[in-house]
Amino acid sequence: MGIKNRLILVLFFCAFVAQSLTGQETTNKWLLNGNMSLSGDFYSMNADTSAAMKARRPGSVGRMVVNSTLSYGDFSLPISLMLSVGQHSAILPPFGNRSFIDFIKDPSNRVGIAPQYKWIQVLLGTQVPQYSELSVGDLPVFGAGVNLTPGLFRLSVFAGTSQLAIEEDKTKNIQGIYARKMYSGKIGIGKEEATHLYFITTLMADDTTSLVKRPANTIPRNGLLTALDYRIRIGKQVYIKGEIAGSAFTRDSGSKLIATDQLPVNLPPSIFKIQESSRLDYAGALTLAKDGKIFGIKLTGKYIGDGFMALGYPFMQTDRLDVTVNPRFNLIKDKLQLSGSFGKRINNLSGARAATTTQTIGSADLNLQITEGLSVSASFSNFDFRNSVMLDTLRVQMVTMSYSLSPTYTYTGKKNMHTLSVLGSKNTFTDFNTISGALNDNDSRTALLTYLLANLSTPFTMSATLSYFDNLSTIGMLKTQSANLSCGYRFFKKKLNTTAGISYTTNKLEALSAGAQVTTNLGLKYSLNKKINLSAFGSINLFKYGTERPGVSYRENLLRLALTYKF
Repeated sequence: MGIKNRLILVLFFCAFVAQSLTGQETTNKWLLNGNMSLSGDFYSMNADTSAAMKARRPGSVGRMVVNSTLSYGDFSLPISLMLSVGQHSAILPPFGNRSFIDFIKDPSNRVGIAPQYKWIQVLLGTQVPQYSELSVGDLPVFGAGVNLTPGLFRLSVFAGTSQLAIEEDKTKNIQGIYARKMYSGKIGIGKEEATHLYFITTLMADDTTSLVKRPANTIPRNGLLTALDYRIRIGKQVYIKGEIAGSAFTRDSGSKLIATDQLPVNLPPSIFKIQESSRLDYAGALTLAKDGKIFGIKLTGKYIGDGFMALGYPFMQTDRLDVTVNPRFNLIKDKLQLSGSFGKRINNLSGARAATTTQTIGSADLNLQITEGLSVSASFSNFDFRNSVMLDTLRVQMVTMSYSLSPTYTYTGKKNMHTLSVLGSKNTFTDFNTISGALNDNDSRTALLTYLLANLSTPFTMSATLSYFDNLSTIGMLKTQSANLSCGYRFFKKKLNTTAGISYTTNKLEALSAGAQVTTNLGLKYSLNKKINLSAFGSINLFKYGTERPGVSYRENLLRLALTYKF
């Protein structure tokens, strides 16, 4: 049976279950909450120079999204489904060449089920285990696990695949990737947002048997991480939280083993084998915070060793020390909110690189409610990056500064409500390198004017926006200007909601002729009843390049149809 046919069966099964359980809600006390949507996108592009332009999306894509919870007394069954037909990860084979399990493992899809009875919860499908900030918490894993939370006791385990196996195909420039297995566990006492103490461990290993042929440029890896995560509540407003973690990571699982008498630590080989390409290191984080209605402050410090590998955060920057302070104030009976941040980051703590870099980050935000209708928001941030080299030719120092001001005024009359908002911002990037600094300098400015109108006696809304953006760099001054008008109205006792809009945008670089873009859209949404909605959205995008690509233009058409059912 093909993937499309199986997906259709899944759709009918979900609809049948939803209808059956809804009918049983009164007699058997079943409760079903959530929503389900079926949608389809239909896209086409017409270019006058077809060789110069390529379509930016598939011709047709079908999607099903289900977010629901079925409950009966102390039992609950959350279900999360996101399935698509016509769209998949670029490096994976087409649907017809894969099994149904491979189809739902695709990163563009998601199937997650988490049945729970009292303090017992089972996790199935694609999940993102949330353990701590240095161990696991940012990586989707397809597998199975369990959470046990009786009283203050906590036990969580999860095992699955975080990376699919991809066979190497040099003809398509696809580099082979091994399947990556993840095994995680957490045990401890206490609640997450209260006083607690958790012990966490994670094991990661690339499965070299997952590919028929070993890729030429892909090296299998494996790692082990352990962490101690804690939080101590001191009174109602003050708490301390922190974590200390250690990792053992091998960059090449085929490298030579190290003799037992040469090991800095003695780990059981059945758990982790230390090899020539292995690195052992640690990381730590500490936060001291005070919560309060009027004043609050948070002090945070974090150290990440050069060889530390957070297995559940694949893009975490290592070999650094961060220190940050975040104060906030709530004054004048909640009319004035002030918040800020000041931090310092030092890289290359190990001295393994040629130079040490430091980063200084400072920011401030203000929100002021002057009158009932008038408010002002303002922000400022400064980012400084530099290395430790003092010679002018090798010195690196860059400063980014940005600030914005946005007043908003709302007036409510007898028939209409008017809202006028203005935003002005400026961003400057300065490179102090004596040789190439002038080539990298970049300044930009943005101005935005927005007007909103809502009729209080009829279901009519309108918005108009004018925007201006310029960016000055070594290639010249780039200017972008746009105007947008949209409106909406509800018919048939507000069952039919209609929206329409048009925008015009120009892009101009120095003395070159400007490129122009016109976008129109129309949206319809009809409520059959309180639970079922039908919607349609269509847009036409006309784009014509200026002097930089003379004679090149294209037209994009998009139609989106959707059916939404609320349980």
